[in-house]
Amino acid sequence: MPTTFIDLTNTLLRRLNEVELADTDFVGARGVQALAKDAIRSSIAKVNSAEFEWPFNAAEHTQVLIPGTEEYSWPDFFKSPEWNSFQIQKDAALGTNTKALTFVERDYWYRSLRSEDQDSGSTGRGLPEYVFPSHGNGYGVSPSPDKAYTVKFRYFITHSNLQNPTDETRVPTIYAHILIDGGLSHMYMFRDNTEAANVAMAQFMLGIKEMQTVLINKYQNVLDTRVNF
Repeated sequence: MPTTFIDLTNTLLRRLNEVELADTDFVGARGVQALAKDAIRSSIAKVNSAEFEWPFNAAEHTQVLIPGTEEYSWPDFFKSPEWNSFQIQKDAALGTNTKALTFVERDYWYRSLRSEDQDSGSTGRGLPEYVFPSHGNGYGVSPSPDKAYTVKFRYFITHSNLQNPTDETRVPTIYAHILIDGGLSHMYMFRDNTEAANVAMAQFMLGIKEMQTVLINKYQNVLDTRVNF
């Protein structure tokens, strides 16, 4: 389970022997309490930037396609896609079954598919078979859809800044102590305590490596590279 913004902030304040925040005072916090909120935000941002595919940042999105439109924007807080997850969804009214889309590079779409897609206008060409990275912040499908097909795909999201006391971080509670270490490094730097800040930052980075070991570095196969002479 995740931890709320106020819980993380007050834990950080307790570690520094500072006055905790009440729910009613949280949004308008000033001084060291406001700095503690910023430190928690920075700590969460650092954790999220350390990996593209934290499991707790996994998400799924559904998009209804527009006939004649090939390119679409990513959803809010998008970070990276799982290209192999794109599927046309089953729809009895449209006569479609679930179908996986094949990933192709954008240059392939430019070279082999784009002209036909664009020439089809608002009517489209048919049921999409391919998905490709768009020129910008999004993705595209080809052939250009001729009906309002539904596409579903999986992706990873980035962090969004916490604002309200009950806002929850997606980082699991078991790793809350790592966020506190990151927050402490910022607070000690504010107090010009470089030695304590460096110690807290070292603990913070070790914590991130621990998270990577547990959550990311999972090897299904091991390759033996020894050579038999």
